[in-house]
Amino acid sequence: MKTTIFLTALLAANLATATAQQVIIKGTLRCTNNGITSTRGATNIIIIPSFNPHAAVATTTTPQGYFEINTGWSAKDLRDKNVSLYLLTKCSSCKKVERVFISEDLDKRNTDPTKMYVTIKNWKILENCRETELPDIMSEKLLDSAHHMPALTVDGKAPGSPAMAPVSFINLFEKLVTVAAGPNSGVFKAMVLYRGRIKYGEFLHASALINTDNTGFNFSPGRNMSEAVFWNAASIANGPKPNNISLLANFKNNIKLSGYQQLTKQIYLGLGGIYTQQNEFRRVKFQKIGSTADSDSVIGSHPDKLREFAAFLAPVYAINNRISIALTFKYIWQQFNNPNLIVLQRDDLNNNYNYFIDDSIRKQHFEADASFSYKINSFLQAGISVMNIAGTKLYSDMFIKNSSSQSYVNQRAYGIGVCYKRERINVGMDALFTDKGLYDASVGVNYVPANDILLAAGYAFKQQSFSASFRLKHFKIAYINDNNLVINEVRVAKNKLFNGKIYSGFVFDF
Repeated sequence: MKTTIFLTALLAANLATATAQQVIIKGTLRCTNNGITSTRGATNIIIIPSFNPHAAVATTTTPQGYFEINTGWSAKDLRDKNVSLYLLTKCSSCKKVERVFISEDLDKRNTDPTKMYVTIKNWKILENCRETELPDIMSEKLLDSAHHMPALTVDGKAPGSPAMAPVSFINLFEKLVTVAAGPNSGVFKAMVLYRGRIKYGEFLHASALINTDNTGFNFSPGRNMSEAVFWNAASIANGPKPNNISLLANFKNNIKLSGYQQLTKQIYLGLGGIYTQQNEFRRVKFQKIGSTADSDSVIGSHPDKLREFAAFLAPVYAINNRISIALTFKYIWQQFNNPNLIVLQRDDLNNNYNYFIDDSIRKQHFEADASFSYKINSFLQAGISVMNIAGTKLYSDMFIKNSSSQSYVNQRAYGIGVCYKRERINVGMDALFTDKGLYDASVGVNYVPANDILLAAGYAFKQQSFSASFRLKHFKIAYINDNNLVINEVRVAKNKLFNGKIYSGFVFDF
């Protein structure tokens, strides 16, 4: 019996060890050295696993050309899959990728049972070492940039399939060719950010009062409940119908999708999401690495892209037919490319090229809102929302790497709304307050000229933005002029009057 227990425990331990094994890919990368037959280890070459750039390494000098990559993935996830390793070198014609098949038989005995070692043999770059190896500073900067790239997942990939496709940044790195000497060639580091137009970290504040077709009614909605989940979930209990699903989007840079359902006589549940993206070209001053001379600086037009998203889950409780409360759980996400380096180079024909090497900056937080709705009488109702109670902060701008210039926008805000009802006409007023005082105030009016038709318009005072919408039964169209709050410079429509300002969507109340 004791023997059985011992063998069972030993087997379980072995299985646990095998499951926990991490795949280590190692080897020596060689390049030609003063002749076709003579080779040596290639140093300062960046090797990047395509599925996990964070695991990138540089080949070492001792021993020359040696590398060891901890892929970050367990053997059970990578076994029987092809993985791709990409090279970053000075050589424009060198082979850039090596594909390795991960199989159990490649694992040679080693002293660490938690690791599975896969050795690449006879990996050689055919070009001369001097034309291949990166300078120390460039190698360090490229490696640092690779470490800031997000990893991809390999879950669910079929055995034997190519585990990973090339990540997008490889397309930039593959353009690297020999950097010619001269004042306008080399690697330059971002030093000064000039003023941009994108307002980072304000998408939630703006979406309540400005980027909406329900201007003036969001904190105390009456007829249009399409955004109640976001701004005053408590008002769902006082809506015209117990269930709803709504969409509003310009299908360019802004989308809102939400819905709610009555679960019991007093309990409702809402769910929704808001996504925005912005882009612009912004002037950035870059200084050549290793130099402080003004002649060794350049000003580039840097392409910026900001993406922001929030998901909402809102349980609602109706205390009675006039008062309701809600607690909303939120997930907030922000991502943008932050300028780091620019590489200026010349090809063999003396043509100038440049490309940017950016860092990917991301913030993710869980938050909560509390809201209250009160039907004062048959023609007047009010609502209050306390948003982002934990005081989450999002970046308010890009920043120079390793500097103390980061700035933030506190997401905590307070919304107050009042809705007055008079037969076919409703009038609403909203105000939003942040830690800096009044963010904005808006007024709106909606009108029912005939059955299944709703006309609405609204104006936000500080931003001087306005909206107008038309709803026919379930479908709607809106014109939302945000007065250049949301920036879109990369793909500009021919008619700027309608550039991202035409919204459409649906509202199903049932």
